[in-house]
Amino acid sequence: MIPSETFHDITPISQDDGPHPVCSIDYPKEFDEAQGYLRAIMRKDERSERALELTALCLRFNPANYTTWWFRRQCLASLSISPSNFESKFTFFGLKFIAKDLMLAAKLGGTNPKNYQVWYHRRNLLEQSFSDIKSASGTDEVGNALELVNEEIEYIATVIAEDAKNYHAWSHRQWILKAINMESKWNAEIEFINGLLEDDVRNNSAWNQRWFVTHRGSKSIPFAIDDARQELSFSICKAEQDPYNESPWKYFVAVIKEQFRLIGTTPEFASLIGVSEKALEETKANFEQESKKDGMECTNLIAAHIDILEIKGDKTSIASAIEFAKLLESRYDPVRKKYWKLRAQQLEVVTK
Repeated sequence: MIPSETFHDITPISQDDGPHPVCSIDYPKEFDEAQGYLRAIMRKDERSERALELTALCLRFNPANYTTWWFRRQCLASLSISPSNFESKFTFFGLKFIAKDLMLAAKLGGTNPKNYQVWYHRRNLLEQSFSDIKSASGTDEVGNALELVNEEIEYIATVIAEDAKNYHAWSHRQWILKAINMESKWNAEIEFINGLLEDDVRNNSAWNQRWFVTHRGSKSIPFAIDDARQELSFSICKAEQDPYNESPWKYFVAVIKEQFRLIGTTPEFASLIGVSEKALEETKANFEQESKKDGMECTNLIAAHIDILEIKGDKTSIASAIEFAKLLESRYDPVRKKYWKLRAQQLEVVTK
């Protein structure tokens, strides 16, 4: 219920559905009352403590209401720049309000961790603080902002622990890493990803994050040759744990393709792809020896081999790639037989 003494000077504005509503929604009384007061407050553009508390109440009823989140930020900004609450020239929102609202967003997002409005609110609160970290190096404000960074990264980790494929959580985490762009945070993220892959080598979100982090969130920062070798070794090591797993093979091929674009005509690349193909073949042989199964059953491994043979590009390699594709089409991967038929046809064009 809305305390009448708090809004004694406000007349609630009812929702206007027009003279002949087609389908009126039977809102709960408390929700309808809170929204009525919010409409009135927003019409006055009153950005006060009571308006801020009112938005919190309305968001508890409906955490997906974008307009309410937006008006809450208007209130936070206005209260932050008032003489009594102004805390830092480096933040758009006062740090006290940021900390409090991050807790509110976490509470409201707990039951719906894929609520876009909640994640956008968190980003909006932190955006200015993060962008000013480097421009104010060494100040107390930077220390406070870095503390927010660490707390936010930890919070996201708890969300990912509940749902490893929460797109909003991963996107928010990537934004933080790029926004602050600190080498220590990039390195710490690699350790975080390694832990996730230790727990679940099939965590394709973690594989995607590894690519993002090792490239520092940029398409224009490819691997140096030594880093490429290291990443290829890492992906092969993970693929050996489960040769059926698509994720490490996709990562493996992506590294090779990137190097091909950079140094594809050099002896260094010829050596790299030769070593990579040998490692793949050894993984297949080890699988066959340990499982007593046909390595062709590991269709993702064979798919990676086809890609490597195609990159090599010589007639013998292309012929082998075509043979693999036809075997997958006819026997080992019937679900995707049309795809493998197409791949074989594409490879045959190369030989003509």
